[in-house]
Amino acid sequence: MDQEVKIQQCVLLAKGARGRGLTEIIAKATSDPGIFGFGELLDVPSIKELQSTDLSPHYALLQLFAYGTWSDYQASPSSFPPLSEAQVLKLKQLTVASMAASQKVLPYAQLQSALQIGGVRELEDFLINACFYTGVIVAGRLDQKMACLQVHDVLGRDVRPEHLPELNRRLGAWISAGDELLRAIEARVAYATSCSDAARQHREELEARIEEAKRNIKAETRATESLLDEGTLLDMMEEDRIGSMGLMGMGSGEEGRGGAPSASGSRGERERHGAPGRPKSRRR
Repeated sequence: MDQEVKIQQCVLLAKGARGRGLTEIIAKATSDPGIFGFGELLDVPSIKELQSTDLSPHYALLQLFAYGTWSDYQASPSSFPPLSEAQVLKLKQLTVASMAASQKVLPYAQLQSALQIGGVRELEDFLINACFYTGVIVAGRLDQKMACLQVHDVLGRDVRPEHLPELNRRLGAWISAGDELLRAIEARVAYATSCSDAARQHREELEARIEEAKRNIKAETRATESLLDEGTLLDMMEEDRIGSMGLMGMGSGEEGRGGAPSASGSRGERERHGAPGRPKSRRR
């Protein structure tokens, strides 16, 4: 059963009780190891009425557990009813909670003085067993080398009504600081977004220029290849033309040698066939 359910049960019982019945409810609430908040019980009208009766020490006891510490009890123990062992343990737990709420590092010497614990070993056993594991009053670490308690988290306690304006002021300052931080974060986000958009636009422009350069290079390459192909074709045509002219020249030479007989050849031919020639001279 959690603390909220337990305190609500006590509140319901207190609304229907009077006199000594209320003192028993107060004793039960202040002894229960699972109850550490008493503000709702203090607000019950029948509980408030105890202030003006001979049972006012019991009302003072409830206020002590709501707002006070072990030192407050030691300062005037006669103002309160006698405490049981369970009540002593709880009041010391609440004392550690109050100290841890105001300091993040608690020296052992300060704790020993506030709790009236003599030895370091006894103090560490109390912190481990009664504060770390039972009720989870404080979350932290014991630093034996530095002889201190390093506080990470702490149980919240009831706030005195006269301290509420100061609490509201601190909360307002915290909210203002949070709003300022939020505006700063939003400004950084806007700046980062703007830079990201500019970078994206620059990248897109650069990629477009690269693609355009690629297209231009490809076009120039195709044009160069086309020119090379045309030059090769012209060279081939020129070679063919030169080759054809060479062949034609060779054919004309052969025809001149075979079709125009020489004079000596014609002469021999005439001699063989008895063709008339220059008359031979006669000797007388």
